[in-house]
Amino acid sequence: MKDNYIREFDAKIVDVTEDSLILDRTAFYPEGGGQIGDKGFISTDSDRIEIISTKKREGRVHHIFEGECILSNDQIIKGELDWAQRYECMRFHTAQHILSRYLQLHFNLETVGNQIKCGKSRADYYPLESFHEEMKEKVQNGVNDILAQKLDVGLRFMPRDEAISYLGEKGYQVRYLEMVPKSVKEFRIISISDYDAASCAGTHVANTREIGEIRLGKSKNVGARKRRIYFSLIPPT
Repeated sequence: MKDNYIREFDAKIVDVTEDSLILDRTAFYPEGGGQIGDKGFISTDSDRIEIISTKKREGRVHHIFEGECILSNDQIIKGELDWAQRYECMRFHTAQHILSRYLQLHFNLETVGNQIKCGKSRADYYPLESFHEEMKEKVQNGVNDILAQKLDVGLRFMPRDEAISYLGEKGYQVRYLEMVPKSVKEFRIISISDYDAASCAGTHVANTREIGEIRLGKSKNVGARKRRIYFSLIPPT
């Protein structure tokens, strides 16, 4: 939540379930907010198991494995992320924020869903009847112009009421925040320079120079006046 660039960390096993390990702390991102969970490895001096996914269940982060677990409670372990997957998700997630902001500012569209994963990601927009070639070209060029500006991406934590007020001033869809349980007293804010601000628990790059260029792909209707747009990234050279 505070440092998306941690690749390795030390922790202690606090519980072992039928298919997962639970640690006292972790840098693995649990699936959520449209983003896939991290993969990687958890190891001791003598053993190593592969983590095939990370999920949150009943408030605890579960590091999912296959087969029989050779590790046990109270062992000190080293966690190692599959950095290639994590970093690609970071690039895609920040790109999706910029794409969504561009469509909001220029076409008054609202983001109503997304899926962040390697290779190709997508987001759903409303109200959007069609995504014709002329519009696609305009959006792709516009987003790439923003990515090329090498904008810093920052994160901070704000008290609930302050965050809702701040994001409302920035044009964020704050009604989604108001649906969050009142027990949540603090929000994590992702800011892309002065261009965009959003409440997001996902992983992001530190600067848009790391993203490369966006390529908008096919789109399809997924409901009344709702359209899904797929996109990929060309890494920076």
